[in-house]
Amino acid sequence: MPLIAEEPALDADTVERDVADLLYQNGIGAPALNVVAGAFMVAVMPSVRAHSPLLLAIWLGAQFLIAALRALDIAKSTARRRVPGWSGRAETVRFGTGVVLSAIVWAAFPLLFFQQLDPTELAIMGIIPCALAGGSAAILGASPPLAILFGAFLLLPGALIFLFTPGGENELLGIGGVLFFGFVVLSTGVTNRGTMAAIATMRANQRLQSALRDTLDTLEERIKERTADLEYEVREREKYGIELARMAMHDPLTGLYNRNTLARKLFDELADAHAAGDRVAVLFLDLDKFKNVNDLHGHHAGDQVLREIVKRLRANVPHESMLARWGGDEFVFAQRVSFGIEGVEIAERLRRAISAPIAIGAETVIVGASAGIAVYPEHGESADDLIQAADIAMYAAKQEGRGRIRAFDRTMASVLGRRHELENALGEAIARNELWLEYQPVVDVAACRCTSLEALLRWDAPGFGVVAPAEFIPLAERTGEIQAIGRWVLDEACLAAANWPGFAPPAVSVNVSVAQIASGTLLDDVRAALEQSGLPASRLQIEVTETLFASEHAQTTPTLKALRAMGVRIALDDFGTGFSSLSYLGSLPIDTLKIDKSFIAGVEQRSRAIVEAIQSLARAFDLNVVAEGVETAEQAALLTSIGIPAFQGHFFSRPVPPESVPTATHAATEALATLR
Repeated sequence: MPLIAEEPALDADTVERDVADLLYQNGIGAPALNVVAGAFMVAVMPSVRAHSPLLLAIWLGAQFLIAALRALDIAKSTARRRVPGWSGRAETVRFGTGVVLSAIVWAAFPLLFFQQLDPTELAIMGIIPCALAGGSAAILGASPPLAILFGAFLLLPGALIFLFTPGGENELLGIGGVLFFGFVVLSTGVTNRGTMAAIATMRANQRLQSALRDTLDTLEERIKERTADLEYEVREREKYGIELARMAMHDPLTGLYNRNTLARKLFDELADAHAAGDRVAVLFLDLDKFKNVNDLHGHHAGDQVLREIVKRLRANVPHESMLARWGGDEFVFAQRVSFGIEGVEIAERLRRAISAPIAIGAETVIVGASAGIAVYPEHGESADDLIQAADIAMYAAKQEGRGRIRAFDRTMASVLGRRHELENALGEAIARNELWLEYQPVVDVAACRCTSLEALLRWDAPGFGVVAPAEFIPLAERTGEIQAIGRWVLDEACLAAANWPGFAPPAVSVNVSVAQIASGTLLDDVRAALEQSGLPASRLQIEVTETLFASEHAQTTPTLKALRAMGVRIALDDFGTGFSSLSYLGSLPIDTLKIDKSFIAGVEQRSRAIVEAIQSLARAFDLNVVAEGVETAEQAALLTSIGIPAFQGHFFSRPVPPESVPTATHAATEALATLR
C-alpha cells in the first residue's frame, strides 16, 4: 500500500479561491499604476487641457476615485479572505468590477478627446493603453475573461476610432491596436495556463507536505519519548561536526589527506624538522597504466583499484607519516628520515606493494608505479618546492620507462628553476605583449573550403625564447594566470575572426582548460568577447578535451550546455586519448569530435580501424568529425576514402599569423581540391 495516496483533482471552489488570491496579490500596485498613467496622460497633452479642462478634470477625478475604491477594496480583501468558507467567485467579481470600471474610464478617453489631440498626443494615447494592456496579461492571467475584457476596453475604442479616421498614420495605429489586442488575448492564454499549472503544483505540494507531516506524526508516536533528549542531539551535532571536518581534510574516495591538508601538515613538519635538525623525505608516486583500468573495466573498477592500493600504502608506511591523494592516480608521501637513502628504500617498498596483482571480480589487473623523491633541506625548504622537486623527479622516472624511482638531483634543479622563472614571467606576459595567436585552417571536404580556423596560443618569453604551450599552459593553470590568458585569447580570436573577409567567413575555434570552466566565469568571458568583437556566436567554437569530463567538475556539462544555448559550438579535442566512454559520450553537450593526431599518424597501418570506428561512432551520435595532424596527401586521400568529412594539418596549412589567414585559407582550399 503506498504511503501517500494519488493526488486528487482540485475542486472548483478551491480553484476559485486560488484565482481570487492571485488577482488580489498581483493587483496590489494596479490602482497606483492607473493613477500615475492617467496623470501622465493629462500632463503630456496640453491640447486637451486647453480645450476641455473641466471634462479632463472629471475624467482624471474618475480615475482617482476608482483607484481609491480599488485600493480600499484590496486593503480589506485580506481580512475577508480569512473568514472560513469565503467565496472565491464573489471576491473575483468584486475585484473584476474595479478592473472593469478602470477600463471603462480609460475607454472613455479616446471617445471624449480624440478630435482635440495632435499627432504626438495621439501616439501617446495609443502607447499608454498598450502598455497597461500588455501588463494586464500577467496581473490578470488568473482570470482570462477579465484580462481580455480589460484589454478590450483599453485598446479597441481607440483602435476603432483610429481605423475610421482618414489618414494613413491613423489606419496604421488602428491596425496596430487591434493586433496588439490579439497579442494580449494570446499572452493571456499562455499566462493562464502557467498560472493554473502553478496553482495545481502549489496545492499538490501542500497535500504532500500535509501527508508527510501526518506520516511523521505517526512515526513519532512509535518512538519512545525519552530517546529525543537534548544530550542525544548534542552528541549527534558533535559527530556531524567531526565528520564535516574530516571530509574537509580528506579525499572522499580514499580517505587520505587531500592537497590542502597535506600542504598544511607538511609546513608544520618542516618547521619541526628545522628546529630538530632532521631531514624529511617527500615521495611523489604516480600509477602506471591506471588509465587502462578505467578504459577497459570502467571507473567503478578504477575506484576499487585505488582503494586497494591505498590499503597497501597504509600497510607499508609508519602510522605517523603523511599520505595524501594528490590527483586522480597521484599520491604524495612525507616522513622524517635520518638519511636521504631511506626515502629510496620506502619508495621501493611502496612500489612493490602497488605492483602486486589486484583482483576485480573474476579478473586480475596489475598496475605499476613510478616515484620521485625529494629531501628536506637539500632539495628545497618549503612544502611547495619539495613537492615540485619530487614531481619533477617522478616525471624523470617515467621518461626512463615507468616502474622506476628517481631521486631529485641538481641536474633537475634547472628544470625547477625554469618552472619558477616561467611562472613569474607569465604574470607579465599579456602586459608586455609577449603572447600572440596563430591560426590553422580546418577544411571541409563536401564544401571544398575552409570552414574554421583553430586559434593556437604562442609565447615568446624573455630569456627563454618561444615556449611550447604544453609547458606553459599547465604553469598558467597552477598559478591562476590561465583566467587572464584565457580571456585574452577569447578576445583576440573573436576580434580577428570578426574581420575575416568573405561572404561566409570561417568560424574560429578556441581551446579552454579545466581551470577556466571550474572558475565559473567562462560564460561571462565568452559573452564579453562576442559583444566586444561583434562576432556571431555561431562563428565561435570552444574546444575541450576528454579529460575535462573525466575529472568530474560539476560545472563542466551545465557550462557547455549554456554555451550551446547561446549558439556557440563545442568540439571534443584529442578524441581517443582520454576516458573514451561510449555510454558517457552520448550525453555530452558537443557537436564535433577531433580525432587525435596520434591516430592519424598511423592511419595507413595500425590505426585505420580505430579511425573507422570513430567515424562510425560519430555518425551514430550525429557528430561532426575532424582529423587532426594530417601531414601528407596519402593520409588525406585515405581519410577521404574512409569518409572523414574534415581535416586539419600541415598538408593543408601550417599555423599562420593573423595577417596571413586569407592566404592560408586559400592555400588549404587548393590543397583540398587536389584530393578530388
